[in-house]
Amino acid sequence: MLDTEFEKILLTVLRTSASETPLGPDSDLRAAGLSSIGTIDLLMRLEERYGVKFPDSALNGRTFATPRALWDVLETYRAKA
Repeated sequence: MLDTEFEKILLTVLRTSASETPLGPDSDLRAAGLSSIGTIDLLMRLEERYGVKFPDSALNGRTFATPRALWDVLETYRAKA
C-alpha cells in the first residue's frame, strides 16, 4: 500500500513534468510524464525522505515503471535500513 507522503512526492515530481494524467498504482510513469531528469529528482527526494539509498542494481526501468513497482522497491530497502 502506497503511503500519502510517497504519493505527494510522486505527484510533485510529475507536476513539474506538467503531467495531466490521472495516476493510479499501476499507471505507467513514463506515460504520466516522468522524464530521466524527473526520475533523478524523484530518486533524490525518496532517498532523503525515507532515509534509504537505492543501489545501482535498483536503478532501472522496472523500478520506475509504475508507482506500485517503485513503492515495492522502496519498501525493500526501507526494511534493510
